[in-house]
Amino acid sequence: MKTTRVCIITDELYPFTAGGIGRLIHNMLKDGLARQPALEFHLLVPERVEMQPAKVELYFGDRVKLHLCRFREPKEGAVDAHGLYPPPVAFRDSRWHAESLDLMRHLKALEASGLCFDVIEFPDFRGWAFCTLQEKHLGLAFQDALLSVRLHSSYGVLVHYEPHTMEVENIGRVEIERKSLLDADRVVAHLPCIATFNQRFYGFDEKWLEKVVVEFPPVTDGASSMPPAAPARRDLVFVTKIQPFKRPDLFIRAAAMLMRTWPGWNGRAILACHAFDQDYLAEIQGLVPPDLSHRFFFTRPGPEREELMRSGVVVIPSDYESVNLTAYEASAVGARLVLNGSCLAFGDDSPFVDGVNCHKFVGSTEGLMGAMRRALEGPDLRPVAWTAARPYWESLTPVHRRVPAPGPEPLVSIVVTNFNLGHHLPETLASLAASSYPEVEVIIVDDASTAPFDQVVLERIEKSAAESGSDLRVIRSPVRRGLAGARNMGVRASRGRYVLPLDAEDCLAPEFLSWAVAALEARPEYSGAVPTVGCFVSDEELASRQFSDFATFLGDCPTYALVGNRVSGATLLLRRSVLERRPYDERLSGYEDWELYLRLVQEGHRFLVTNQVQVFERRDPRSRHTAPGAKRHFQRVSRMLEWAPKPLHPSVRLFAVLAHAEEAVVDPFGAIHRDEASERSLESASDERPMRYTVIDMMNSTLKRMPLVHPLLKRALGATHSRTVSQEGNPGEPVPLRYEVVDRLNTALKQVPFLHTVLKRAAEKTA
Repeated sequence: MKTTRVCIITDELYPFTAGGIGRLIHNMLKDGLARQPALEFHLLVPERVEMQPAKVELYFGDRVKLHLCRFREPKEGAVDAHGLYPPPVAFRDSRWHAESLDLMRHLKALEASGLCFDVIEFPDFRGWAFCTLQEKHLGLAFQDALLSVRLHSSYGVLVHYEPHTMEVENIGRVEIERKSLLDADRVVAHLPCIATFNQRFYGFDEKWLEKVVVEFPPVTDGASSMPPAAPARRDLVFVTKIQPFKRPDLFIRAAAMLMRTWPGWNGRAILACHAFDQDYLAEIQGLVPPDLSHRFFFTRPGPEREELMRSGVVVIPSDYESVNLTAYEASAVGARLVLNGSCLAFGDDSPFVDGVNCHKFVGSTEGLMGAMRRALEGPDLRPVAWTAARPYWESLTPVHRRVPAPGPEPLVSIVVTNFNLGHHLPETLASLAASSYPEVEVIIVDDASTAPFDQVVLERIEKSAAESGSDLRVIRSPVRRGLAGARNMGVRASRGRYVLPLDAEDCLAPEFLSWAVAALEARPEYSGAVPTVGCFVSDEELASRQFSDFATFLGDCPTYALVGNRVSGATLLLRRSVLERRPYDERLSGYEDWELYLRLVQEGHRFLVTNQVQVFERRDPRSRHTAPGAKRHFQRVSRMLEWAPKPLHPSVRLFAVLAHAEEAVVDPFGAIHRDEASERSLESASDERPMRYTVIDMMNSTLKRMPLVHPLLKRALGATHSRTVSQEGNPGEPVPLRYEVVDRLNTALKQVPFLHTVLKRAAEKTA
């Protein structure tokens, strides 16, 4: 019999860590090992969690293996056979995106070593499945594995029930959780209502429910005890967590009201649970009336927890739970249960029945107080009855490999837009010529360049294309149209099934088109494929793939798209039909890409995202538009939001637009950053100049005070200028000679790393 290998990604596992999910996984392992002899479990756990493989494997037996995944240091890059991965600091949308990448890389390494899994299961919270799913859908790994996500309680759902500080990275976390659920092969729900709730909450269509399996888990390990004789006094017990959505505030108010209105009851209200937010704990403790404080007790859970439940009334007033193990555990040991009937985990399709195995209330303080009194006065109820479903991995069918339909490879039209960047065009075209994808046409749209050098370069490119018979065309606009207009010209002239816009100073990795076209041909539900970007300054950096910065993206992210552009950079592979229906908006003089992507994701278009760096973008301050000031930025954003399709996508969480807007800093991609971690690898948005320019300007100002010295030095260095700036409103401005000289010197110094580092530090102190 073939062994089924199941890998579960987690950072909780009973009895080695606290947490209800850890208990659930413990029960699933024990149940699975007992049910199916040909089953092997693997656990992939972050290294930061204090678990030792030998102890875990001794506890569960030799059919459970523990693997530890190391999360990289902030600036630590990574490389594998498929390319280069950005360091964690580059993931400005959220830290969990970086963790998702490291988990994917570890799983990929296990697969490369010969350890292939039939099932890889992720939790819904943190969106850890995101990068693994993208890698599979791009055809780079995990083709024979079923990638599943289990619905515990995602951060995005909990935000709906309790206040949170919505830093930008939390918006990113909401998005990768949503994307993981949308892109997963299989989604596991504990109850039918949980599946339906998530489908409506995230705005998924009805088809999404077809990949959801409803599977009630083993909520206890089977051990139970007979209840003791009736205690002399029953206490009210709160034993979940001090968290807003668990509603400890409701428990305290109802308990205090019961104490005031029922003088004959002399019991206590005991909160025996963890509190991770000390400010919130203090707020909850402040709700206790001073004259009743002697009857309220706050303590951490300990060995007496089971006895407290057995002899008390266990109250679980949570607003939301996907499944609550404490309720089943308390019922099994003979506790009297009071549950919030409006919580999905305790609703009509759960095993809990009001008056049979629990007492339910709906919402209010008065309702909870009444349920508490019924539980205290009434007789013991029956233990809750439940049956664990057969796990989905016990009835696996072979994973269907998605392959493109047979036939000729579709044509890709690459639209290269140019304005006074002719000195970079040969390098850009060379990168396109190196592409592994054969069916390509290149359309250069020159947006009325004014630099003489560009005219010479374009004429030579046309002549060379005509002589070689290559599929390359040059289109010249007689007037300056801007990026949006130039790209639309290229799209209208294109013949391909797919279109890839590319700026004249950027380059494309050889394998991107092959991956992206194959994935989109096999998966018609996606409208495009988004590459991760590596940023460089010098040609030497490009040649050695030593990138000074990175830009990472989420693809379709309806909430984040309202705040910043984390959909894609300027370059992505799109179905031509999409751009024909939704062209770039030529009314805009900036954020053309962001505005287009905002419209597309609000309309429900989906995008795949590469984990590897596949586009190389030049960060030359003389060849890029400068970032707008805050006022101009918010003018553009407000206009985009006014023009966005209405209604907005059903998954949008509107709190995103309020996320620290007054502290926003804009980067060249149009993204908004609000914390130091977001900005540590970027130049200032208002001044993108390298440090060497600042220093040389200071020296130049000093030399100008020496009338004889300055002209002599300038003549000695040469009076001709070989490079031009291409900035909006100032086309063709000559590059100062001092910049050329210091750039050449900088390139030479980089060949001596120690000397370059020392001089750079000295320059920073000078500036």
